[in-house]
Amino acid sequence: MAKNTFDRDLGVELLSSKKGYCKFKLSVKPKHLNYGGIVHGGVLATLCDIALAGAVTNVLKEGEWCVTAQLNVQYLYPVFPGETVFAYGKLIKKGSTLAFVEGGIETKSKKQIARAQGIWVIKNFPSKKIKRAKTLD
Repeated sequence: MAKNTFDRDLGVELLSSKKGYCKFKLSVKPKHLNYGGIVHGGVLATLCDIALAGAVTNVLKEGEWCVTAQLNVQYLYPVFPGETVFAYGKLIKKGSTLAFVEGGIETKSKKQIARAQGIWVIKNFPSKKIKRAKTLD
Protein backbone atom coordinates (compact mmCIF):
# COMPACT_ATOMS: atom_id res chain seq x y z
CA MET A 1 0.00 0.00 0.00
CA ALA A 2 1.35 3.43 -0.92
CA LYS A 3 1.96 6.30 1.50
CA ASN A 4 -0.70 8.96 2.04
CA THR A 5 -3.55 7.08 0.42
CA PHE A 6 -7.21 6.85 1.31
CA ASP A 7 -6.57 3.26 2.47
CA ARG A 8 -4.02 4.49 4.99
CA ASP A 9 -6.24 7.37 6.17
CA LEU A 10 -9.03 4.86 6.75
CA GLY A 11 -6.71 2.80 8.97
CA VAL A 12 -6.51 -0.32 6.79
CA GLU A 13 -3.51 -2.61 7.42
CA LEU A 14 -2.20 -5.20 4.98
CA LEU A 15 -1.85 -8.62 6.65
CA SER A 16 -1.18 -10.99 3.76
CA SER A 17 -0.64 -10.81 0.03
CA LYS A 18 0.12 -13.69 -2.31
CA LYS A 19 -0.72 -14.59 -5.87
CA GLY A 20 -4.47 -14.04 -6.29
CA TYR A 21 -5.19 -13.45 -2.60
CA CYS A 22 -5.03 -10.49 -0.23
CA LYS A 23 -6.08 -9.92 3.39
CA PHE A 24 -6.43 -6.66 5.34
CA LYS A 25 -7.35 -5.64 8.89
CA LEU A 26 -9.38 -2.69 10.15
CA SER A 27 -9.68 -1.77 13.82
CA VAL A 28 -12.95 0.14 14.13
CA LYS A 29 -12.62 3.72 15.36
CA PRO A 30 -15.31 6.36 16.02
CA LYS A 31 -14.59 7.94 12.60
CA HIS A 32 -15.88 4.73 10.93
CA LEU A 33 -19.35 4.91 12.51
CA ASN A 34 -22.63 6.16 11.10
CA TYR A 35 -25.27 8.09 13.09
CA GLY A 36 -26.72 4.81 14.32
CA GLY A 37 -23.45 3.92 16.08
CA ILE A 38 -22.39 1.05 13.80
CA VAL A 39 -19.76 0.98 11.07
CA HIS A 40 -20.91 2.91 8.00
CA GLY A 41 -21.73 0.72 5.01
CA GLY A 42 -19.45 2.85 2.86
CA VAL A 43 -16.51 1.93 5.08
CA LEU A 44 -17.31 -1.76 4.66
CA ALA A 45 -17.74 -1.37 0.88
CA THR A 46 -14.40 0.45 0.71
CA LEU A 47 -12.76 -2.31 2.72
CA CYS A 48 -14.14 -4.89 0.26
CA ASP A 49 -12.92 -2.79 -2.67
CA ILE A 50 -9.41 -2.60 -1.19
CA ALA A 51 -9.20 -6.34 -0.49
CA LEU A 52 -10.59 -7.49 -3.83
CA ALA A 53 -8.38 -5.04 -5.73
CA GLY A 54 -5.39 -6.34 -3.78
CA ALA A 55 -6.07 -9.86 -5.03
CA VAL A 56 -5.98 -8.53 -8.60
CA THR A 57 -3.00 -6.20 -8.32
CA ASN A 58 -0.64 -8.88 -7.08
CA VAL A 59 -1.09 -10.91 -10.31
CA LEU A 60 -0.75 -8.06 -12.79
CA LYS A 61 2.11 -7.99 -15.28
CA GLU A 62 4.61 -5.16 -15.27
CA GLY A 63 3.03 -2.08 -16.81
CA GLU A 64 -0.55 -3.13 -15.97
CA TRP A 65 -2.95 -1.48 -13.55
CA CYS A 66 -6.59 -2.10 -12.68
CA VAL A 67 -9.69 -0.14 -11.79
CA THR A 68 -12.96 -1.26 -10.27
CA ALA A 69 -15.72 -1.67 -12.87
CA GLN A 70 -18.31 -3.31 -10.63
CA LEU A 71 -18.51 -4.08 -6.93
CA ASN A 72 -21.41 -5.87 -5.27
CA VAL A 73 -21.55 -6.04 -1.49
CA GLN A 74 -24.05 -7.94 0.63
CA TYR A 75 -24.16 -6.77 4.26
CA LEU A 76 -24.93 -9.66 6.58
CA TYR A 77 -24.28 -8.28 10.10
CA PRO A 78 -23.42 -4.91 11.63
CA VAL A 79 -19.97 -4.04 12.96
CA PHE A 80 -19.76 -2.21 16.29
CA PRO A 81 -17.29 0.24 17.83
CA GLY A 82 -14.07 -1.34 19.10
CA GLU A 83 -14.32 -4.43 16.89
CA THR A 84 -11.60 -5.55 14.50
CA VAL A 85 -12.59 -6.94 11.12
CA PHE A 86 -10.66 -8.70 8.39
CA ALA A 87 -11.29 -8.28 4.67
CA TYR A 88 -10.05 -10.73 2.06
CA GLY A 89 -10.15 -11.02 -1.69
CA LYS A 90 -9.65 -14.05 -3.94
CA LEU A 91 -9.04 -13.90 -7.66
CA ILE A 92 -11.47 -16.16 -9.53
CA LYS A 93 -10.39 -15.49 -13.12
CA LYS A 94 -8.06 -13.06 -14.86
CA GLY A 95 -8.22 -12.41 -18.58
CA SER A 96 -6.30 -9.85 -20.60
CA THR A 97 -8.77 -7.02 -19.89
CA LEU A 98 -11.01 -8.19 -17.02
CA ALA A 99 -10.51 -9.85 -13.65
CA PHE A 100 -13.25 -11.47 -11.56
CA VAL A 101 -12.84 -11.46 -7.80
CA GLU A 102 -14.77 -12.46 -4.69
CA GLY A 103 -14.21 -12.04 -0.99
CA GLY A 104 -15.70 -10.51 2.09
CA ILE A 105 -15.30 -9.28 5.63
CA GLU A 106 -15.23 -11.40 8.75
CA THR A 107 -14.56 -11.11 12.46
CA LYS A 108 -11.65 -12.71 14.30
CA SER A 109 -13.96 -15.64 15.12
CA LYS A 110 -14.69 -16.06 11.35
CA LYS A 111 -18.26 -14.71 11.49
CA GLN A 112 -18.97 -13.40 8.01
CA ILE A 113 -20.00 -9.73 8.12
CA ALA A 114 -20.22 -9.05 4.38
CA ARG A 115 -19.75 -10.83 1.05
CA ALA A 116 -18.46 -9.15 -2.09
CA GLN A 117 -17.98 -9.88 -5.77
CA GLY A 118 -16.44 -7.62 -8.34
CA ILE A 119 -15.05 -7.06 -11.79
CA TRP A 120 -11.85 -5.11 -12.41
CA VAL A 121 -10.74 -3.65 -15.73
CA ILE A 122 -7.07 -4.26 -16.50
CA LYS A 123 -5.30 -1.37 -18.25
CA ASN A 124 -1.83 -0.34 -19.24
CA PHE A 125 -0.44 2.09 -16.70
CA PRO A 126 -0.30 4.99 -16.61
CA SER A 127 -3.12 6.05 -18.85
CA LYS A 128 -3.20 9.57 -20.30
CA LYS A 129 -6.11 10.48 -18.03
CA ILE A 130 -4.21 9.41 -14.93
CA LYS A 131 -1.17 11.43 -16.01
CA ARG A 132 -3.37 14.48 -16.60
CA ALA A 133 -5.15 14.09 -13.24
CA LYS A 134 -1.80 14.01 -11.42
CA THR A 135 -0.84 17.36 -12.94
CA LEU A 136 -4.00 18.99 -11.54
CA ASP A 137 -2.81 18.66 -7.92
